[in-house]
Amino acid sequence: MHHFHRFGKIKRLKDRCKHLKPLVMDLLKQFSFSFILLTIFIPCSFSQSENIWVTFEEAPSLTYSSDGKIECQNTSLQALIDQHHITGIEQALSNSRKPNLQKVYEVTCDCDVLELMLDINSKNLGLSNPEIGPNYRLLYDPNDYFATFSSDYALDLIKAKGAWDYSHGDSNVIIGICDANYHLANIDLIGKWLSFSSPNNNPNYEHGTAVALTAAGNTDNGVGKSAIGFNCRLNLRSISYNNVLDLSYAGSRAINVSWYSSCFYSAYVQEVVDEVYQNGGIIVAAAGNGTTCAGPSNLVFPASCDHVISVTSIGPSDNHEQIISDTASTHQHNTAVDICAPGYDIATGSSWTFGPVITSGTSFAAPYVTGTIGLMLAIRPCLTFEDVENLLKESATNIDLLNPNYAGLLGAGRLDAHRTLKFTYMGICNLQEPSVFSHGDPHSFANLENEPSSDLSADIKISYNPINGNPIMSWMEKREFELIVSNIHGQVIHKEHVDENVQFSEIELASKGMYFVQFISNGQQMFSDKILKVY
Repeated sequence: MHHFHRFGKIKRLKDRCKHLKPLVMDLLKQFSFSFILLTIFIPCSFSQSENIWVTFEEAPSLTYSSDGKIECQNTSLQALIDQHHITGIEQALSNSRKPNLQKVYEVTCDCDVLELMLDINSKNLGLSNPEIGPNYRLLYDPNDYFATFSSDYALDLIKAKGAWDYSHGDSNVIIGICDANYHLANIDLIGKWLSFSSPNNNPNYEHGTAVALTAAGNTDNGVGKSAIGFNCRLNLRSISYNNVLDLSYAGSRAINVSWYSSCFYSAYVQEVVDEVYQNGGIIVAAAGNGTTCAGPSNLVFPASCDHVISVTSIGPSDNHEQIISDTASTHQHNTAVDICAPGYDIATGSSWTFGPVITSGTSFAAPYVTGTIGLMLAIRPCLTFEDVENLLKESATNIDLLNPNYAGLLGAGRLDAHRTLKFTYMGICNLQEPSVFSHGDPHSFANLENEPSSDLSADIKISYNPINGNPIMSWMEKREFELIVSNIHGQVIHKEHVDENVQFSEIELASKGMYFVQFISNGQQMFSDKILKVY
């Protein structure tokens, strides 16, 4: 019997660096910039980025002269532009649907960004909350050699074949990949992607392709290699938080982020993550590659944000040290890590320019988790972020005894996709918010060791009313059960008791879109599926 509880993610650097920024501003008034760099920024580095994010209370009215200089009707803002050699002011999060994030702009300059931030804070310009802007960097350690797959341990280690006994995924489940660039003509990507951000001028095609193929490349097609996400499909975007938002609103429930943007907490970034979370999205992020943010115990963002599943690496023996007994050969381990997946000496398929490659990085550990989530959503589309996080953690294999130097810093342990999918299949979605699991609740993942007493999948038919587009469900077997319909956020919008004399139900839905239906009898799920309001 498995009892589910929440594993609270504790984000430590948020407390360390969130409050450090005001201190830095005070110090800037008293000490030289070089002194601050030596005493403050070494343990908690503010990126060398040449951009900041800042809130404009009113949208700026800007034009560009023939030589590219920004011209502004607001004389005070123009003085700031001239003084700090500001070269660009662009809306940072246009895909957000939150009014306050619509006001966030990315300001680039040929200047000292800390002095620019200090100037903004000291003047009444209608600008507020300046932060160091994101500096997007990939999380992989490419080897300089190419190889055939003499060793491809990853799928066996996470027990992928056992997971596929429960689900091969679903082409209606769309995994979002936010990464560098992609070889769209790769044989294992053809037919798998639904949308792609264009233009994309990032020259690194290999990284994004490898991540996409690991999560959900073509599988069972006789070429390349298998992907944990099997039949799930892909939306592909270039790297930016704005594109993470775009993926969420384009229908990607699971979104893979195999990069980092900073080594410190950002209120803007957390708010972006929260918007995806509130939209029903599940962000999976690479935890860092050991040297990231100046050390393997340091937190990396966005992986260390709340409402993000942070993934670090293990090798074929569940070893967190890539070279066993070499403590300098680990990827990130800290209190923000949620789970581990294969990330050392990974076979990345035929994704790289010159053929197959063995490489390392939490970049490639993360998509094993993201693809597994795709399988979970294929059989239980009503799962919330909390549902998914709890299932992954409760089914993981604890590896602390094998890695005593890192006990408590590797999250719940190593991903066990087979056990995760078993728990997912045998459970019942919690359709109430928030998702807190407790044994005995008929809408929790209780009694997971017991198979459902009955499965009506083959007996139930779904059709649509040609007049109003509402789904009509019919069944042959006479049963008494609860019919529950939820929206994509997991909120119950329709619930009715069906007695033995009723063998069909037309479900009245207010607006078109995708919904999820369940038949529940005596606390056990007999049937679940996606339904549509077609017009």
